[in-house]
Formats: sequence, structure tokens, C-alpha cells
Amino acid sequence: MDRRTFLAKSAAFLLGGLFGSGTPVSAELFPPAANPPRIALIIDDIGFNLKRAERFLDAEIPITFSVLPRVCWSVESAIALHARGHEIMLHQPMEPFSTEVDPGPGAIFVADRPECIHQVVAENIATLPHVIGVNNHMGSRYTQQPQKMGQALHAVRNRGLFFVDSVTTWHSTAYACARQMGMSTIRRDLFLDNRREVASVMRQMNRLRNLAHKHGSAIGIGHPRPDTAEGIMRFLDTPESRDVAFVYISQMIDRL
Repeated sequence: MDRRTFLAKSAAFLLGGLFGSGTPVSAELFPPAANPPRIALIIDDIGFNLKRAERFLDAEIPITFSVLPRVCWSVESAIALHARGHEIMLHQPMEPFSTEVDPGPGAIFVADRPECIHQVVAENIATLPHVIGVNNHMGSRYTQQPQKMGQALHAVRNRGLFFVDSVTTWHSTAYACARQMGMSTIRRDLFLDNRREVASVMRQMNRLRNLAHKHGSAIGIGHPRPDTAEGIMRFLDTPESRDVAFVYISQMIDRL
């Protein structure tokens, strides 16, 4: 299903034309809004298992998939998900605080030389097809270092891509650095699945909806887990999902 179809379905939800399995819903119950609050969903950690990513296609809403570099299904996942109309980002691994946690191949570290950081990020971008933006994977240590973030972001900016701060630490400087560099940038509002339970994911989706109503838009990040996909789809079957519009992350950034 291509992007136009997804957006048409999102508009149909807002107009109250469909509900759940296709039962008509009264337009009086869900009146159309001129500028409905917007939600962008990012699913991180794509690249290890394409089938887990494909579960999210059943939601039939715009979703941005962030793909890890240099893992077994990175390239195939990017190609397949883009072919279904979705946006693709690079999920750039960055150094965490814990030395016991491996951020994975293609990672950058605080101790790396500037030229090494630039080369690694540039190569990660080049190896993934259809990449239009970047967000950080882990990086609780790395993103707290403004100078190191600037070195990484130069490679992103030089290729005309936007950056999404995953906010893996509340002390992250990534968003502020990107703004100072004049980049298109934004940061996530909440994670959907810190608790791996369908009911918890549904609660987080409701929190995301409330944030969208309060601020006009909200960004949620999830992971390719069965409970996450199920929680999102169950939320879409509730009346609460009808008064927001689901959009791609690039559409959120365009309005900054």
C-alpha cells in the first residue's frame, strides 16, 4: 500500500467513515477537524527480522521505520518497507553509558576521531537505500557530548537529511546541536514499549494522543515486537484514535 493510500485511510478515519472491521461510524460522533492533532510513529531496530517489521503493515497507517546499519536484513528491510510506501531512516548506533552493552556494528564512540565518526556515519547512510533521515540508537553517553554530536551531525547535514533525537537520556544535546547547525530536526515525546505488554502499549498510545491534543503533534517510538504491533492496532480500533491524524515523521519536521 503506497503513501497516498495510507493518507487517504487516515483521512477516512477522521471523517468517521470506517471503524474497526469496517462498520460505518456516524459522522456526528466523530466530526471532521480542520487541523487534527498529528501523531508520527517510528519503529526502531529494524534489520534483524523482516517478518517482525511486516507485522506493522497491518495497521495501514503511515509509519517511519528506522533501520540499523550493517546487520543481516538491513538492506532488504529498507527496500521492502519503502516499496510498501513507508519512510526509511538510519538508526545510527551511538555509545551508551554501560560498557556491557554493545551498540552494534556501525557504532560511533566518544573516543573516536572526528574523521572516523564522519566516515562511519557517511558509510552507514550510503549502505542503506531510501534513507531520508537519521535517529540515534542508544547513545546515552555519546549524545551528552555536544562536540561529538556536532561531528556526527555534519555527516547527516552534508547529505541533506534530517535528524530525530531519540532522547535516550534526558541530558541529550542532540536536538539542540542540530538546531544550532540549522538542521531540520525534532525529538521524540515518548517510547511506546518500555513495558512489553499490549495493555501498556495501548496506554502509551493514549498518552501520545493526549500529548498531540495538547501540543498539536506528538512522536512515539516503538520496536519490532509482537506486543507493540498488537497494542498499536488495538488502539486504532478505539474511538480515541479517530480524532488524530497519523503522518510520516518528515511531515512533522516540515512544519517546524
